[in-house]
Amino acid sequence: MSDDLAGVGRVHVVGDGVDAPADAAAVPDRDAADVVVAVGESALLELAREGCSTPILPVDAGTGVRSVPRDRLDAAFDSVRDGRASELELPVFGADIDGQRRGRALFDVMLVTEEAAHISEFELETPTDRIAQFRADGFVLATAGGTSGYARRLDAPVFAPETRAAAVVPVAAFATSLDQWVVPVPDRGPVLDGRVAREEAGVTLLVDDRDVGRVPPLTPITIGVVDALRLYRVPESQSCFAGVEGSPREGSPVETS
Repeated sequence: MSDDLAGVGRVHVVGDGVDAPADAAAVPDRDAADVVVAVGESALLELAREGCSTPILPVDAGTGVRSVPRDRLDAAFDSVRDGRASELELPVFGADIDGQRRGRALFDVMLVTEEAAHISEFELETPTDRIAQFRADGFVLATAGGTSGYARRLDAPVFAPETRAAAVVPVAAFATSLDQWVVPVPDRGPVLDGRVAREEAGVTLLVDDRDVGRVPPLTPITIGVVDALRLYRVPESQSCFAGVEGSPREGSPVETS
């Protein structure tokens, strides 16, 4: 955290409905800011895609990142200035098809059939273990922060954001010996390799909130950690376990250690 935040800090805001505090300087360049305020999940995902290196204070961006409710923002700024903020690095996944980067994900990467009621066959493995070959409508690989989103609707457990693990969950599995798997997440490098072994309809790759194109059968798919997003956690941040059934959710504040 910059010492300037003790007086007049430099703040860059991404998203609508929030202004920099009165005693701070709003700057147009996020790289020149002491803190970036990301208002809403879409703003946060944009920063992850673009590779923001400045610490981020997430606002109304869901419990997966322990965001700050909008009505607690002034108090959250005071916490940052007073040194009551801790910094958390969340992994950013890169999704490659046949060696070509298709996108970056903060929350989840998903392969899914393009037509309803059509299943495909998928093969998945980590760098050290074969996971499974199964038939399903698709699968989701969710980061720890992403487990409170779509993966939760598939009955995946919710991880604390700092957990160095990811959840692999089939979508409408036809037959599999397990319903879901937990895989380790390194600081950098591959997390999951896979391919579409057989398809009855086209398979699409979704990276966070974006459709990034079709995945041809038998084409290598690699998902791994390519970056990290630096987030502030303050006493006003929401609990990652508040509420039910996905994000965004309102919850009680948690204290930082």
